[in-house]
Amino acid sequence: MAKRARCPHCDRLFNRDVLDRHIMRCRERTRTAAVRSPQRGRKTVIIDGNNIAYHLSPNGKPQVNNLLLAQRSLVNGGYKPVFVISAALVHSIDKPNVLQTLINDLEVVRAPRGTNDDLKIITIAQDRNADIVSNDRFLDWLDRYPWVSDRLRKFRMTPSGLILT
Repeated sequence: MAKRARCPHCDRLFNRDVLDRHIMRCRERTRTAAVRSPQRGRKTVIIDGNNIAYHLSPNGKPQVNNLLLAQRSLVNGGYKPVFVISAALVHSIDKPNVLQTLINDLEVVRAPRGTNDDLKIITIAQDRNADIVSNDRFLDWLDRYPWVSDRLRKFRMTPSGLILT
């Protein structure tokens, strides 16, 4: 059976061989609609920033470009992303100055040093009644927060951006 994934714009399922073509068309429709009514009715999603930054990174070094692609894709898809990153990510990322600009320009929450960033992600998602975008399964937290598995949205990265699956 062919692998299927969801379009980040319309949330419909497609086979991967036609998904990129559909995303390009759907993105145009979303942009024209966004010009008419910007920012109204956007769904908040909490982004596991460390998980996105480390996704498919060569030699294990987190990439700020992954965060930029995820932000652009989610905004174009009608979402309002809130990134949660650990304090250690600032010191290990490939372009710390670009990350600092992101922190200043976007809604980015830094988990305090010595705390668990997964717990911070879960508590913010609970407070805002939002979904979580991560490929982490949060197994350590399912006993305390059983709703996490229902609100967890997996993703895959492509050269054109992030796709929720």
